[in-house]
Amino acid sequence: MIIEQELQIGAAEMERLMDAYGDILLRVCYLYLKDLQLAEDALQETFLRAYRGYGHFKRESSEKTWLTSIACNVCKNMLRGSMKKQREELPLEEAVLPGQEEPSGDDTLLRAIMSLSPKHREVVLLYYYQGFCVREIADILDAPVSTISVRMKRARKALRERLGGWYYGE
Repeated sequence: MIIEQELQIGAAEMERLMDAYGDILLRVCYLYLKDLQLAEDALQETFLRAYRGYGHFKRESSEKTWLTSIACNVCKNMLRGSMKKQREELPLEEAVLPGQEEPSGDDTLLRAIMSLSPKHREVVLLYYYQGFCVREIADILDAPVSTISVRMKRARKALRERLGGWYYGE
């Protein structure tokens, strides 16, 4: 009886987390994987891992940071695994971000960001698209703050070079 009560509490807590962070995490997964079905699979795996490991969550960071860290790791594992070889990438012009009705008009910036190396792309997406600060990104990626700062600086430089005067007025 006590075990059932604990599971109900865990299920209610997970439902709250899914309602609060599901859309945000789906976008993170989609931006990593560039495939909506794979992103949905990654989201399910993220919440499954969170459910199993919630008792180990130390609350040293926010729930959003903790869940985003899990989602990033799930996506990285999927990209490393056999799914990468099997998946067929959707061209970016046909891609619709979760929560969008139809593809956005000018995707020059998104294309430039997606062409960055994975380590530079992830910090840009987490900072500008998900609104995390450098400290939270460091927690998510389990890297020193200085490393994240350097990656941001290099990513901005690469974007400035790729976009030229298009956004930067050069």
